[in-house]
Amino acid sequence: MQATVATKITIQASPAAVFEYLTNLKYHYLWNPQTHSISSTKRIKLGSTYQTENMVLGTKFKGSNVVTALSAPKHLTIENSLGLVTWKADFRLYKRGPQTEVKLSTKVTTDSKVFVFTLPILKKLALRELRTDLQALKIAVEDHLE
Repeated sequence: MQATVATKITIQASPAAVFEYLTNLKYHYLWNPQTHSISSTKRIKLGSTYQTENMVLGTKFKGSNVVTALSAPKHLTIENSLGLVTWKADFRLYKRGPQTEVKLSTKVTTDSKVFVFTLPILKKLALRELRTDLQALKIAVEDHLE
């Protein structure tokens, strides 16, 4: 089972400020609310790997994430290839005057029987998660949360 979804948001900050929140793992809890633990709180770079534990639909998932593309402050791709749900998240940042437009697309894949009931709505669930993450990112960056 696989779904590819995309969404975007405009944030009142520079691409560099937004990119700081995306690439510094200490901020991931602020904009990725399903994250329960991260193995590192360092800034990620191309090739960085880190482990996560997330809660989705009441089920805990462990993930092994790798940064497969990074071009500051314009592009970041993170891929998770471990666990019941694998995904590839691609962030693109565009300067729009004093704002930054963030486009996020992701491909979510699972063969788990846990998600059999969600087959018809997997795309809607993935899109909801993306929008929630981007809205949380907007609040964290614009309010300078730490």
